[in-house]
Amino acid sequence: MRISRSKIEIYLDCPRCFYFDVLLRKGRPPGFPFTLNNAVDKLLKKEFDTFRTTNERHPLQENLSPRFKPAIHPNLEQWRNPFSGGIAFLHPQQQITYYGAIDDLWISDDGEYAVVDYKATAKDNPVTELPEWAISYQRQLSFYSYLLKQNQLPVYPRGFLLYATALTNRTDFNQELKFVSNIIEIDIDESWIEPVLHSLHELVESPIPPPSSNGCIYCQFVEMRGQSINMI
Repeated sequence: MRISRSKIEIYLDCPRCFYFDVLLRKGRPPGFPFTLNNAVDKLLKKEFDTFRTTNERHPLQENLSPRFKPAIHPNLEQWRNPFSGGIAFLHPQQQITYYGAIDDLWISDDGEYAVVDYKATAKDNPVTELPEWAISYQRQLSFYSYLLKQNQLPVYPRGFLLYATALTNRTDFNQELKFVSNIIEIDIDESWIEPVLHSLHELVESPIPPPSSNGCIYCQFVEMRGQSINMI
């Protein structure tokens, strides 16, 4: 069995939704595609790859301490692509493969690797710190760092969000968006990972799905839909 980082996030949100998604193949309805965000993601990868090919720092990395530059690693393209396996780890006790797809990998002058994730948004002012609602971003970077360690890489104790903000306080559009990009450093916290994987594995082994979580809008929708059908 293979379980992705995004499925773990569903488990943390609602174990019942996870059970139906992973074990019964009845997933939540997909969201709308973020095509502009995907475009920013693709262009940032191309831009940093340009500096990677010359083994140079990107200008956004110049003020980081310690110093970082785009990492050159033979598995990077695989780790970026979930369809080719992503970065994966077979848990020896559970015999479950956990995996994810990273946006980028940087390496410090000390030889430590750091996970990087690209984020894009649109606001009047650039995003310069982790939003209060975005704890899942810290979990994302932490889990990817955990996977790097399981693949025997020395890992820097912080990860990076490269946040590109399209400014909306301009007076004209002129067929272009003006972006300001900032690097936000995030402390890596892996203390939650093994306990969560343990409880997740127990659920995978269970023949009975758990009850719905309080506040899960998907479970509430299914319940209300069922009640409506019974009234017809």
